[in-house]
Amino acid sequence: MKFMLIRPNRADIAAQFSLIKPAFNGVNQAKAEFEFCCDAVKTKRASFYHLKGAGVSVRFVGFVTNDNDYLILAMTGKGLVKAAPYIIEAVKSQGYRLIKYHTVRRGMVRILKRFGFSITGKSEHDSVLSLALEGC
Repeated sequence: MKFMLIRPNRADIAAQFSLIKPAFNGVNQAKAEFEFCCDAVKTKRASFYHLKGAGVSVRFVGFVTNDNDYLILAMTGKGLVKAAPYIIEAVKSQGYRLIKYHTVRRGMVRILKRFGFSITGKSEHDSVLSLALEGC
């Protein structure tokens, strides 16, 4: 697997953002959430990655919180089940406390639970999943 950082000054950044936009389908206040995500990348508060490998092409945006948590703001693509261990290991190697992910999709909840994520919050609109990395 190969991680590629998608820099905000790329000539095709608008096209890259359009590829991550489907991650916001079904999200409450999707437009505002998408704009926040794009702005966070443009201002370098979040990082945008493309993970590629055999049967895998996943784009995701990650944001480090004040609590040293790694919050995945958006994720799209194919091969998440194959990609997840690589993403988890990469985040863990950077010393973050935990990985957090908000989703409106039940299928994503099932996938992430297979990797040790647990539901740590639930609202009318989404579920928050977390994976503790300290002590692992």
